This record gives sequence, structure tokens and C-alpha cells, in this order.
Amino acid sequence: MAFVNWDRRVRNGWTPDDYTADQSADPIFAVVAGNVVGPFFARTRVVFNGSGTDAIIIVGDDGDTDRFCANGNMDEVTTGVYMFLGGSGSNYTALGRHLYTAANNIDVGFTANTAGTRTTGTVDFWCHITREYPY
Repeated sequence: MAFVNWDRRVRNGWTPDDYTADQSADPIFAVVAGNVVGPFFARTRVVFNGSGTDAIIIVGDDGDTDRFCANGNMDEVTTGVYMFLGGSGSNYTALGRHLYTAANNIDVGFTANTAGTRTTGTVDFWCHITREYPY
């Protein structure tokens, strides 16, 4: 018989490599086959701003780039704590979990603000990932 324990994973102080350029996949957590991930949360410590189109942050993996956080799931220009709801095309369930059947990385995708005096924001990410122990 096996018991499932949850580890909380945290990535504090995430910022994009370059606030003026898009970034498609910045790995923040690694997962292995059999891991269940979720729920997933974020906190904006410093907002992303500018006078053009707002910056956009999505969180997912190579199978679904917005599996955990789709455009609109968090407000990048307002500090706050957000629980991610996942993208419309994802397998993210109402319970906020995803089972990985192969090793993967959870990535942050970033679409840059388009104009103005840009401020590089800072985000903390945290989620729960299963760890199975034989008993």
C-alpha cells in the first residue's frame, strides 16, 4: 500500500529575462511521471506596468502552455494572490489537479508589455506536487 504526500513547491521572486521581449517557456518546477500537480497559486509582489498592452503571464508545460494559468487568470498590473483556473483547452479539472504520465517541466510564458515606461514585475509561484512513499 502506498500513501500520497503533498510537497509544497515555491519559486519566489520570478521575473522575466527581458521585460521588453516575449519569453515562451521559463521552467520553474520539474515533475516526474506519476506526479499530481495542483492547486497552483501566484502572488504578484511588484506589478508589471507600462502604457501599452498589459503584460501577460501563463503557466503550463510543453503539452499545454496554459494548463495552470491562462491569460486572464491573474491580474499582472495589480498586486494580489491568485488561484489559477487553467486554460480552456487544458485537462485542469475543477479540483485544480493534473496527473503527469511522463517527466516534464512546468513553465512560465511571458508576453511583454508593448510600450511606455515599463516596470519589471515580480511574481511568487507555489503549488502542491505529490510525493509517493511506499509503505
